Amino acid sequence: MKYLFNTRLGETRYRLGDGSLLCKDVPIARIGSQLYSDLDLPKIKPDADGEIVVDRTADEVFSAETLASFEGMTVTILHPEDDAGNIMFVDPANWRELAVGHVQNVRRGTGQQSDLMIADLIIKDDEAIEYIENGLREVSCGYDAEYEQTAIGKAKQYQITGNHVALVPNGRAGSRCAIGDRNTMATTKNNLLTRIKRAWKTGDADTMNELLESSQTGDEGGGDLPQGVNLNINLAPQHPTPSAEPEMGGLKTGDNDEQVPAWAQALIARLDKLEGKTTDSDDKDEKDKTGDADGEDKEEATTATGDSAYRAELILPGIDLNQKMKPTAFKRHVLTSADQALVRQIVGDAAIKQLPKAHIDMAFTAVSELAKGRNTQATRTADSASKAGTSNADLNQQNKDFWSKR
Repeated sequence: MKYLFNTRLGETRYRLGDGSLLCKDVPIARIGSQLYSDLDLPKIKPDADGEIVVDRTADEVFSAETLASFEGMTVTILHPEDDAGNIMFVDPANWRELAVGHVQNVRRGTGQQSDLMIADLIIKDDEAIEYIENGLREVSCGYDAEYEQTAIGKAKQYQITGNHVALVPNGRAGSRCAIGDRNTMATTKNNLLTRIKRAWKTGDADTMNELLESSQTGDEGGGDLPQGVNLNINLAPQHPTPSAEPEMGGLKTGDNDEQVPAWAQALIARLDKLEGKTTDSDDKDEKDKTGDADGEDKEEATTATGDSAYRAELILPGIDLNQKMKPTAFKRHVLTSADQALVRQIVGDAAIKQLPKAHIDMAFTAVSELAKGRNTQATRTADSASKAGTSNADLNQQNKDFWSKR
């Protein structure tokens, strides 16, 4: 679709003749899995954490009816809510109050974006344009849908009907669903670990990679964790890491082996052997056939430096950094020697010695972030802690207040 614009602000942002902001090629939704709470879907039975992983298939998301339902729909700042805090739909009675723009040119992406619903957003409101320029770039769709339980804590979504697209600080669909030319924006203090958990449970490899990279540079602001953060990411060996390649929603589940990618089947087979399900000779034969899948065997012993040394000190203060060990073996040593109450918040009941390299890398990073929060909490006064507003409800309200008053 062609547009006449006055100024190009970036690769995907343009100023139109009337002063409106055109945001082209914005991913507004994706197929695959997304995480919901039992409060979001009261008719679906959740898992032990009170959460539900909802699968959205390409047939449903990219159906002609679903795509057409989003055409021309309203853009809002945050999802509109009623007095009870429930998400409202935009209709003729409240449109004038809520609308800051509209959605058009809704279609399925191509190539590496073939798992995304793409649209152009035209923003007509000065305040909303300022929010976007200041970093409010992620989007979240408001829609109606039906849900069918497929297992405990799992459901599938169908009959999707679009109503609006909201500009939000952190969308449920992850960082891929955002306006392009994105700036790094300030995030809530527990944002990093919360989003790692969501990406892990839904198989969102792109968001997982971005979060792990940002945790090393400090971009996500996850260092000063609020008191009372309770994160439980189960890295059990039977739950493989999402692929590093862009994928359409992560792993599928079911009895048919063809639903599981070949790389995952091979990894599961090797992990089963680590759990003692086959003989040592079988494991040797399998290793001869597949080689070292994650590169751990090829590592060379060395002393810990840089980021690894820094995170090791956070997890286990006073650790001897002069000992030579393979990098992954060193991380295993730190995790097994650390406060297990802290480590178990990340790995659950999984055995550290049996976790593959990719899981160890992620667990090492996540535990160090928890440890950083634990270490800094000791310096806080009771008064500052009481004013911090550390509950999830407080953090959500702080987000809402920040963007509503800008």
